[in-house]
Amino acid sequence: MEAIIEIEECLRDSPRFRAKLEEQEADIEQLEQRLDKVLKMCGLMIDAGKSYVAQQSAFANSLWDLSTYFREDVDVMTCLNKLIHALQEMNKFHSILLDQASRTILKNLTSFIKGSSSSPTSVTHQLQMTGRLENGDIKSVKESRHYFEKISVDLDTALSRNSQAPRNKPQEAEETQNLLSATRSCFRHTALDYVHSLSLLQTRKRHEVLGTLLSYMHACSTYFHQGSDLCQDLEPFFKKLAEEVVTMRKQSCKLEKEMENRHTHVTSADYVQPPTKDGVKPPRMEGYLFKRTSNAFKTWNRRWFTLQENKLVYCKRTGEDNVTIMEEDLRLCSVKPVHEGDRRFCFEVLSPSKSHMLQADSEEMLQCWISAMQQGIGAALQQSLNQDGNGMDNNNAGSDTKDCHSPSGNSGGARPGDSTERPSPDKNRKARMWEQLLKIPGNDRCCDCGNSEPRWASINLGITLCIECSGVHRSLGVHFSKVRSLTLDAWEPEILKVMAELGNTIVNSVYEANIPTDVIRATPKCQDNIREAWIKRKYVERQFVKQLSVPESNLGDHRASRSITFTGRKWSVRKLRRRPRSRDSRSKKDLLGCETVSDSGEPTSQTGIEVTSISEEITNDPECVHVTDSLPEEQNPSLSSSDANTPVSAEVLAFGKSLEKQTLDGSIELSSDQDSTGGEEDEFIGEEDISKLDPNRLLYKAAAAHNLPVMLKALALGADKQWMNEEDHNRTPLHQAIFSGSVMACEFLLLNGAKINSQDSEGKTPLHLATELGHTAQVCLLLKHRADQHIPDKEGTEPLTVAIREANADIVTLLRLSMLNEQMRTSEMGSTGDDTFNDVVRDFSQLACSHPERLFRTKGSPGSGQGPSSLGPE
Repeated sequence: MEAIIEIEECLRDSPRFRAKLEEQEADIEQLEQRLDKVLKMCGLMIDAGKSYVAQQSAFANSLWDLSTYFREDVDVMTCLNKLIHALQEMNKFHSILLDQASRTILKNLTSFIKGSSSSPTSVTHQLQMTGRLENGDIKSVKESRHYFEKISVDLDTALSRNSQAPRNKPQEAEETQNLLSATRSCFRHTALDYVHSLSLLQTRKRHEVLGTLLSYMHACSTYFHQGSDLCQDLEPFFKKLAEEVVTMRKQSCKLEKEMENRHTHVTSADYVQPPTKDGVKPPRMEGYLFKRTSNAFKTWNRRWFTLQENKLVYCKRTGEDNVTIMEEDLRLCSVKPVHEGDRRFCFEVLSPSKSHMLQADSEEMLQCWISAMQQGIGAALQQSLNQDGNGMDNNNAGSDTKDCHSPSGNSGGARPGDSTERPSPDKNRKARMWEQLLKIPGNDRCCDCGNSEPRWASINLGITLCIECSGVHRSLGVHFSKVRSLTLDAWEPEILKVMAELGNTIVNSVYEANIPTDVIRATPKCQDNIREAWIKRKYVERQFVKQLSVPESNLGDHRASRSITFTGRKWSVRKLRRRPRSRDSRSKKDLLGCETVSDSGEPTSQTGIEVTSISEEITNDPECVHVTDSLPEEQNPSLSSSDANTPVSAEVLAFGKSLEKQTLDGSIELSSDQDSTGGEEDEFIGEEDISKLDPNRLLYKAAAAHNLPVMLKALALGADKQWMNEEDHNRTPLHQAIFSGSVMACEFLLLNGAKINSQDSEGKTPLHLATELGHTAQVCLLLKHRADQHIPDKEGTEPLTVAIREANADIVTLLRLSMLNEQMRTSEMGSTGDDTFNDVVRDFSQLACSHPERLFRTKGSPGSGQGPSSLGPE
C-alpha cells in the first residue's frame, strides 16, 4: 500500500501537505462517526438480545409450571419436559452469541477508537509514553494532531521573529536564527510522527473492521450450527411426537363425535339402575336425597347418599371430603315409606335409637331406595347368619353388630343347614381378640355410662365405650381421646397390648377415685348434655382423680413421741407382671389400707406405728403398697436413744400392685416379662426420697417399670410427657420406656402425645437408644410412628451407623427399608411408599406380639451374623 502523504512534502510543509492533512483528518472524523453509530446499534442489539433471552427463560419456566399440571399424565409430561429442555439449550446458545458480540464488536471497535485497554504497567504503555511506539487508533491520531498543530504555531512564531531581527543587532539575529533551526527540526519530527499515525490508522482500519465482523459471523455460524445439531439429534423424537399428536387429535375428534348426542341423555338422567338381588352380597346404591335435620327447625338439606357395605353414609356436594355415617349397621334398621306429611316421595329409616326422614326426587327413585335398603338389610342379616353358622364371632372388620357378644358369652356354633365353608385363621384370630378384650375386667360395659356390650374403644386411655359416649370422646379431640371401632377398624398388635394392660376397671380406679356425692353420673339412658358434662369433667378437667399430697410436716422429725406416726421416706414403682415369679425377695400383698411387709416376709406389727395422713391420702390408691425394712437405730437417725428398744420400720411406698393372671387366648401375649428385656430380676425400680414424689417423676419411674396403670395414674395427675430428668442426662419418659425394653410402654406414651424425636443431653433420640440396646421390636415401632433416623447425636452418629457398628442385621434392614420408603414417598412421581417396608413392619409387629423373645439378640445371635442365637429373657 502506498503512503498517503509524501515525506518530502511533509518536510517542506508545502500547501499540498497541508491540503492532504485536512483531507485525512476529515476522513478520520467521518470514520469515527460511523464507528460510533455501529457501537451504539450493537449495544442496543445486545441489550435487546439479553431481554429476549430473559423473556425466553421466563417462557421456559412457565412451561415447566405447565408440565406439573400434567404430572398424572406421564406420557405428556415426559414429552413436554424434553421440549422445554431443548428450548432452554437454544436459549443458552443465544446467550453465548450475545456474549461473543460483546467480546468482538464492542470490545475491538471501542479499542480501535479509544486506544488499547492494556494496564498502565504494560510494556506497550511504557513505549507509548516514551514516544517510541504509537497505536494506530483514532485517539492517538487526535493526540498527534494536537502536538502537530502546537508545534506548527511555534514554527510560525519563530519564522516571524527571525524575519524581524535588525541588521545592527547581530547577536539578537543569531539567537532568532538558532531558535528557528531548533523549532523547524522539532516541527519536522512531529509532522513525521503525525503522518505516521495517519498512515497507520488508514491501514489498520481495514483489517480491524473486517476482522471484527468476521469474528462475529463465526460466532453466528457456531450458534446456528449448535441449534442445527440439537434439532438433528431431536429429529427422531420430533417424528415420534408428531405421530402421537396425530393420534391424540384423532381421539379428541372421536370423543367430540361421541358427545354430539349428549343432550339426549337429559331425558334419562333420573333413571336408576335397580340393585342386584343377591341374598348375600350387599347391594350398592347412591344418589341425592333430601335429609331432614334433627334440630328444632326441621330443615331439609340435599346430600349425596351411598348405601354400601352394610352402611348408609352421606356427604355434601362440595367442600367436604369426609363422609358422615348415618347408620353403621343395617341389621339394626328398618325402612318404610311415609305417606303422611306435606312432602312427597318420603321414606323413613328406623334404628333402635333414632329415625331419619329422607326424601327422593320422584316415585321411581323412592321405590329404588326402599328396595335397595330392604335388600341391604336382608344381605347383612344373611351374612351374619352365615358367619354364626361357621362358628365365628360376629365381631369382624366388616360390621358393627350389637349382639356379637351375648351376656351368656355364646359366640355361635355350627348349625344344621348353615354354610359349611370354614373361616380363615385370620378371621378366627380377630374374633378371639375381640372376645378377649371384652373379658378384661370392666370392659364388658361402657367405661363412662355402664351401657352393656360396648363396640368402641379409646386406644390411648385403654377403655371400651358405647356408641353414644364414643361420640363425646371424638369431640374432645385426639389429644384427649383416640376413638376406634372394635369391629370396623384394623388393630395393631401393640395397641392390643396397651388395651390388655389397662381396661375399664383400672382406668376408673384412677379417673373415678374421688367422686363427690352431688355429681350427676352418666347412665345408658341419660341426656346428651349430662353425658358430655360427665365425660369432660372426668377426662378433660380430671376432677375425680385423687391427687398426690405429701405434707411437709410428715417429712420432718419423727422422734417427738411414740404416738407420732412414722411415714414412708422412700417411694418406688413395682414392675408389672402377670405370671407367677419363680423367686421373690419379699412377700407381697396388694393393699387398700396400706399394710406393710418386712424382709422376713411376715406382716409387721402396727404397734406404735399408725397410718398417717400421707398414707391415707396416697396408699388408699389401689395401685399403691407399702414395703418396710426394719432398721436399727444407727441406720435410722430419726430415732432417739429412748426409742432404741422399739423397732421402727422405714416404709417404702410402692406404686403398682401385682395384677392377677388372666386366662386369655395365646393370640394376645399379656406377659410383661416377655414384653421387656431388662432388669427382670428386680421387683421394684430404684427407690427415691418421698420429697421427690411428683407426677412427672412418677411417670418417669413408671415408664422404666413398664407399668401402664401407674403411667396412666401419672398422666391423670397432670404429668408432662416431655419432662426431662436433669439428674439423668435430660432423658424423657419415652427414653426410660426404651431402656425397659417394653413395646407397650412406648406405644402408650406415643398414643398419648410423647415426642418421638426428643433428644437427651447426649443428643440421643429413642431410636438411637433402641438401636444401641438391640431392641428390634421397639425400633420397628418407632419407625412405624415415623421416627426421624437422620438426627445425629452429639458425636454426629445416626442410628443406622450404630446398627451397623453393633452388627444387628434386623435393625439395619429395618432402617434401610425405612430410608428407601422415605425416598419413594418424596419422589417426583408422588409414590405413597414401599409395600415391602409396610409388609416387613407388619411382620415384625406380629412377631413382637406373639414371640418377642425372638427379636432379642445378642452380638452372637444369627441376627448379628456372629454365632448362635440368644433368645433373651425367659
